[in-house]
Amino acid sequence: MAEQYDVIVVGLGAMGAAALYQASKRGAKALGIDRYHPPHTLGSSHGDTRITREAIGEGEFYVPLVRRSDQIWRELESLSGRRLFEQSGGLIIAPPSASATFHGEGDFVEASARVAMRHGIAHEVIDAEEIRRRHPLLKPRSIDRAYYEPGAGVLRPERCIQTQLDLARQAGAAIQMGEKVTGYEATDNGVTVTSERGRYCADKLILAAGAWMADLLPGDCRAGLRVCRQVIYWFEAEDISQFDPQVFPWVIWIGETLEEFWSTFPAPPDGEAGVKLVTEQYHRASHPDAVEREIAAEERADMYYRLTEPRLKGLRDNCLRADVCMYTVTPDEHFLIDYHPESERVVIASPCSGHGFKHSAAVGETLAQMALDGRTEFDISSFNLARLAGSTTV
Repeated sequence: MAEQYDVIVVGLGAMGAAALYQASKRGAKALGIDRYHPPHTLGSSHGDTRITREAIGEGEFYVPLVRRSDQIWRELESLSGRRLFEQSGGLIIAPPSASATFHGEGDFVEASARVAMRHGIAHEVIDAEEIRRRHPLLKPRSIDRAYYEPGAGVLRPERCIQTQLDLARQAGAAIQMGEKVTGYEATDNGVTVTSERGRYCADKLILAAGAWMADLLPGDCRAGLRVCRQVIYWFEAEDISQFDPQVFPWVIWIGETLEEFWSTFPAPPDGEAGVKLVTEQYHRASHPDAVEREIAAEERADMYYRLTEPRLKGLRDNCLRADVCMYTVTPDEHFLIDYHPESERVVIASPCSGHGFKHSAAVGETLAQMALDGRTEFDISSFNLARLAGSTTV
């Protein structure tokens, strides 16, 4: 006989680890399953630092989620004694008339400032001269200006995931790693999950498989999720102390086109060697098992010479490390949080599209509420599954 659980969580990245912790914290008998050994570098929840900010230009309906997540991160820090958040401040730089959109917004500086004003979030909009005065390593053009949020900072994703898994175990959760789920079935009596090793039974199921979510969705919704390869780079600094979170903010830099999008991060003293740099590209999608994991010399050179050197001082042309990351993207770049259309015993979560980690603690709590209570504290109507039905891959 298969052991019976109150809830099974499939996928233990940012969202799944949070859901398992929240369910087990409430006393539910919970099981978490992951095909790898999280935290790891094969999915979407790694990279040493992840941006968090309160003014969410992607949509005001995200603000309650990020604020609740901020509360949970502090709770987790208190429970674990681990530092999960570094306050550095954050800059979003863009010209007033950029033709590129960022998460659907044509003027992300203005969109962020508008959200900040409505929600009482401390912020400034500053011009290029002020950017250079405050942050002399940055090289904005005269037409650039920035949204600045002093309370913003970076989360430590691997620590966040590990902490929630550790606390879930302490609360009694079972965790199966290195085990691929091959299917699931929901009936009036419960849910059965099949893996390469066996079968598990539960009252409810949470699917949070990240880049592999499409394999677990209803067939008419699968094309609505695109998995796009991204690369994270760390370059050598001339003086790494100049990039400490106490003096250097994270930067989202939106250029004239999507190809010019670029971000850099502060370098915590106990983090990865070098300064982290990323871009975002969505031209080509693939199945997560087929994503190219090799990073060519041409990619490293492009990151340094085309994107970084014109914008940032203080780095050497020496890439210390590079990792592949996968973004799972919906057509409108909003999250996917809903019940399975055929059974409310199954909760589906793919809150990705490149901006999910900052919200993940609250999303995990929301998933646990959906599974255990049949309701949620926050309005998640914008994240429904129905909008993916009939989507075509582009």
